[in-house]
Amino acid sequence: KNQKMIVEALEAMSEGEAMDLKAKLESEGKTSFKVCTLGQTFTLTKDMVSISKVIKKEHQRVFTPSVIEPSFGIGRVIYCLFEHCFYTRPSKAGDEQCNVFSFPSLVAPKKCTVFPLVQNEKYEATAQLISKSLTAAGISHKIDMTGASIGKRYARTDELGVPFAITVDFDTSATIRERDSKDQIRVPVEEVASVVKEVTE
Repeated sequence: KNQKMIVEALEAMSEGEAMDLKAKLESEGKTSFKVCTLGQTFTLTKDMVSISKVIKKEHQRVFTPSVIEPSFGIGRVIYCLFEHCFYTRPSKAGDEQCNVFSFPSLVAPKKCTVFPLVQNEKYEATAQLISKSLTAAGISHKIDMTGASIGKRYARTDELGVPFAITVDFDTSATIRERDSKDQIRVPVEEVASVVKEVTE
């Protein structure tokens, strides 16, 4: 009546255990065999069990996986992007670590930020003018008129993964800063939008 459970226990043996059992059956003609699932020990004789080692040639193996997960949503792509683009670097003072998302300019949600160097009506008017030219060129951007220091505004920009920061420090020209290298170039106000468009595309 326990044949099925005994057969399953025999099939679950490792090759070494099976060879040991085979040797006992051949030398003694019988052996005791414990079935853990039943908690019982049975006597097996060599006419009940045949154990042999053979070489089999398989022409085709059919494998049915037990788990298939075909879904691949945008969330995983975004997570990978975050994972590969995030890093930290020391602040200018060297007393803290600043977070940076180094999104390539083609995939960055915002291509640049615009802010005046200081709170000044002339600089703010120029910043608004640059913002309008960026909008007309189809460049997504963020304008920051807060009174925070220029270093803090750069850090905010880097943390958001914005590739370029445009600082208005003259009436007729502005500084464009690249996020990862921190390199800066000076560009006339009327050329800012075309320069940013060229480097982002």
